[in-house]
Amino acid sequence: MRYNRYAMPVHPKVLEKDFENTVDINTIPEIYNILKGKSLSDLDDDTLKSMTKYLEKAWNSINYKKGVNLRDREKLAPVFQELNRILFGRKKVSKAYRGVRLSNFDPNALSRTFPNSINDPEVLEHLEGLAYGLRSWILEKEGAEHWANSPYIHTEKDMVILEIKNPVVVLDSEVVIDLTSKFDHFIVDTDEVVLNIKNPKILKISPNKDIDRLYHVVIRDMG
Repeated sequence: MRYNRYAMPVHPKVLEKDFENTVDINTIPEIYNILKGKSLSDLDDDTLKSMTKYLEKAWNSINYKKGVNLRDREKLAPVFQELNRILFGRKKVSKAYRGVRLSNFDPNALSRTFPNSINDPEVLEHLEGLAYGLRSWILEKEGAEHWANSPYIHTEKDMVILEIKNPVVVLDSEVVIDLTSKFDHFIVDTDEVVLNIKNPKILKISPNKDIDRLYHVVIRDMG
């Protein structure tokens, strides 16, 4: 069967356009060692302020081609997991969504192949790459639709809303924002969760009835 293997982490054509890190990634294991096994009371404000400042630059700037690039992004997962543990963040949510556009190497893969997209290995690999790894997801479908179909960005690319049920949460915005806002540092947005999808399987692809070139894609992590 096709899914008796791990999904390609990130499509090589996407990695060709990957940006260079704008933060020192050697800081990541240093932060992890500070957090490992600690409780919030063990961490003073200076430590928390410095740490959240770094994580803001490393993660919150990714949409602007800054921070930690795709090749190194999963190195942040242990840090986020420890931070979520310390802050008693949610371990799971019932559903999460991610609004994206298809990658430049095949920007209309879905509109070109639908309704046969679910049987096309290249299209599935493309979608897997958009779901795979350490990524920001959102809890409201409407928010994901806004990211995919932003009125401020004109594009002819196909748009996708990824959906996953009962995912394991790596970092929960609900608890992180309470901590970081007092330092004026923002790692994640409201209603956001960071997930680390290890082996996405595409279960269903369906077109949006009202918006042309917008597709709803349901996934499961086979990780």
